[in-house]
Amino acid sequence: MRAVVLDGYRPIAADAIASLRVVEKPVPRPGPGEVLVRMAAAPCNPSDLMFLQGKYGENRTFPAVPGREGSGTIAAIGGGILGRFLAGRRVACGRMTDRDGTWAEFFVAKIRECVLLPRFLGLEQGAASLLNPLTCLGLLAEVREGRHRAAVQTAASSQVGRMLARLFRREGIPLVGVVRGPGQVEPALALGAGPVLCSADPDFPESLARLARDLRATIAFDAVAGGMTGQLLGSMPRGGEVVAYGALSGDLCSGLAPMDLIAREKRVRGFYLGEWIRDRGPLRAWRAVRRSQRLIAEGVLRTEIAMRIPIEDVGTGLAAYLARRSEGKALLTMEGAG
Repeated sequence: MRAVVLDGYRPIAADAIASLRVVEKPVPRPGPGEVLVRMAAAPCNPSDLMFLQGKYGENRTFPAVPGREGSGTIAAIGGGILGRFLAGRRVACGRMTDRDGTWAEFFVAKIRECVLLPRFLGLEQGAASLLNPLTCLGLLAEVREGRHRAAVQTAASSQVGRMLARLFRREGIPLVGVVRGPGQVEPALALGAGPVLCSADPDFPESLARLARDLRATIAFDAVAGGMTGQLLGSMPRGGEVVAYGALSGDLCSGLAPMDLIAREKRVRGFYLGEWIRDRGPLRAWRAVRRSQRLIAEGVLRTEIAMRIPIEDVGTGLAAYLARRSEGKALLTMEGAG
């Protein structure tokens, strides 16, 4: 089989992409509790780019095949009743441990890492149906369970940002969007979830504080980190919280005012999808997956595809994609995905 291989981390994204190799490898064999998936497609997520740069907070054994999710058809099973039930079925799948990922023509997945794709969901949307859609449902749950009336989100033009805007509009929850460039304001406003601010505007902190107060937005979802985290916290009303779930800036969270934490009872915490799913338990996690699949089919949590890159062109394709990330996902294709 053909597989994309990374030999080691590179701190600059362009250098990391340039170092990727497509190699021939033996098709792996699934063990007990595992299945072999003939991959159709796999997205390049921000977390994948962070992994290539060594910034995702995991230690992998090199050489390593990247890729955290994808879709395909189960080609072989490692035994067991459930495995026999899955044989020949279309699935979305992901990688949760230190082993080869989904950027290959075949991928060994643990059965618990596979989700059956319903007939109404194609392999292309199915390839990106786990990380981003479930993150959106997890962040929505944070609002519901915390009894927040409104929320703020950064990176409102990102894929998760667009999904959140459509989801919160559907649920009737005001959502203030924050984008980093003035040209991103109008497209984000078109999604209709709520007002959109540009963080480059000189009056951004004051405008955000006013909106948060007027809408009673007491929770903010931060995908950017860096100084944005401190700006969000400073703009939150008393008792507000910032939930960090990404680090698009590549910088440490900064600018936190001690008195916001001490005297105004504000807080900063993280959201990690894997932990959220584990905390839900099998039944509630399965329900979340089924709900996300229906919302993808309805267009609420759909993934916008900017580029489709054949696996053999991964280096040149992802290099070109770096300038187009705001347009949608890059999807590595191994066979006819549709």
